[in-house]
Amino acid sequence: MEKYIGQLLKMILLTFTGVIGSIIVGLLVYGSAVFSPTSIGFSFVSYGLSGAFIFAFYHVRGLSETMIAAAVVSIIQFLVVSAWINALYACIWSFGVNFSLVLLAFVFERKLAQLKQLKFLVVAVLYGAVFVFLTLLVAIISGVELLPPTIFRENFVDGLLIGLGLGVGIEGGEAFIHSLEHHGTKFSGPVEKHA
Repeated sequence: MEKYIGQLLKMILLTFTGVIGSIIVGLLVYGSAVFSPTSIGFSFVSYGLSGAFIFAFYHVRGLSETMIAAAVVSIIQFLVVSAWINALYACIWSFGVNFSLVLLAFVFERKLAQLKQLKFLVVAVLYGAVFVFLTLLVAIISGVELLPPTIFRENFVDGLLIGLGLGVGIEGGEAFIHSLEHHGTKFSGPVEKHA
């Protein structure tokens, strides 16, 4: 039971720090419009929250369970977002961003471990690239022949900034957890104290 409480606390902390990181960056770019569901700035809250939860879930539970969590989060996000945007777009963006996040979480945790404090930069760039790809996918599916480069640039920057806030927030949360574990706080069972 103690193990599950520790895992739950880790997930809550990492989700909180990740979404706070994303919201802070969103406030710097869009101001308080980040809290308006009809504003483009709301993506900092929406994708910040879903992204932070997916990263936290992966950190605590691993890849296979995170795929299920990403599907559930995507369905919830789709149902909420489709209330004010086209259902096809809501589907592409909800599932596209969240399942890309599973891949990013894998890269973040496993492949970027040696980069230490610079992982958030890679996450930011990859997140921006996902936004560009999804913009192109929506254009292809909806039959738009020409999109100006400004739309791609704006979406890249938004994705980059969401990923930056999210990555810094997750890094901060992980550093806090490691610090607590180093000092003997139990997050996932007995922790060995280091001298």
